[in-house]
Amino acid sequence: MPDSDLVSLRDLITMPKGTAFSFRVKESVRYLAVVVSRFVKVAEVTIEFPADSGPPVDPVVVSVSANPRLTNRGRALLKPTEDIMRFYASLVGDAPYGTFTLALVESVLPGGHSPGYFAVLNEPLPNESVTWRGDPAAFSGFPEFFLAHELAHQWWGQAVGWKNYHEQWLSEGFAQYFAALYAQKTRGDRTFSDMLRQFRRWTLDESDQGPVYLGYRLGLLKNDLRVFRAIVYNKGAGVLHMLRRLLGDQVFFDGLRRFYLERRHQKAGTDDFERAMEAASGRVLDRFFERWIYGSTVPRVTYSSVITGNEVTLRFEQDGDLVFDIPVTVALVHPNGQMTEVVVPVTDKQVERKIRTDHVIRQVQINRDGAALAEFSEAR
Repeated sequence: MPDSDLVSLRDLITMPKGTAFSFRVKESVRYLAVVVSRFVKVAEVTIEFPADSGPPVDPVVVSVSANPRLTNRGRALLKPTEDIMRFYASLVGDAPYGTFTLALVESVLPGGHSPGYFAVLNEPLPNESVTWRGDPAAFSGFPEFFLAHELAHQWWGQAVGWKNYHEQWLSEGFAQYFAALYAQKTRGDRTFSDMLRQFRRWTLDESDQGPVYLGYRLGLLKNDLRVFRAIVYNKGAGVLHMLRRLLGDQVFFDGLRRFYLERRHQKAGTDDFERAMEAASGRVLDRFFERWIYGSTVPRVTYSSVITGNEVTLRFEQDGDLVFDIPVTVALVHPNGQMTEVVVPVTDKQVERKIRTDHVIRQVQINRDGAALAEFSEAR
């Protein structure tokens, strides 16, 4: 965009003490945004991405600006910002914009907004008493959540836009899941599992309000935005994790990269994502997306287990008329307290599976990690 389109001569004459800024967009963006506040530039770094087997990723210049009382906090966030962007680029194989600015502003509640090229991060001051506690987007064990979520929007929501409000989960659900992946990388499996359980809890609590595909209209009549965040953010992220468990890591991330590259700097829909995943996996995924994105039913599954030494026979039965594709984590507990985890795809009305291990099995735990967005009950 030409500089003259941003600052006119008249503006400069009428604001003799003002500062003129110009910004040139080199890649397509969904919209242009500006934030006006008292800012101090506190840090800047150029991120170089290591070469791998894929196409090279261009460097990104990252800077941090902050309100005066947040300058120390801004300096402290430079390293995690750099770490998060490296991690996301490694997953996707690309960094969508050549520059990125993190802008810290004082606020009552944490949160943020992430247009192309920059993100605004709301930072509460120490004396603020209002919190997000009890909200679907509150993760007490992961204080970097808002930063990780907003940075993910540079890829999901901006570089890959959404066609209409029905497709908001391609932005918010993806950003939620990428934040959870970063939590796993930095804080371990326990924090990741805690986030998965929260995704599941809110899915089970609010799914009767409508499907993921309803977008921002979820909770509209009740004027309750928690419903929107519970379904579009948390259920959307949980659905991505289930798809990954069904397809396997390599196929899932291959499909994710395919989707990103095909729709980079364009708007996308669920059908585009489904086609990319089908191409990567060689599987038809109509039923998966029909049930989990376009439908609002929570599946109910009854299970039983028979243990014989180091072997267990598992039986699953889906209640109701609809059949879902559900990857179920089965944890086999051994006498020494160690566990063997196996993912059992429950993709038919009735599924039976025998699992043999090298050690005696003392106990069977179903969906211990909360990864399956279903209700389970043991057969009596």
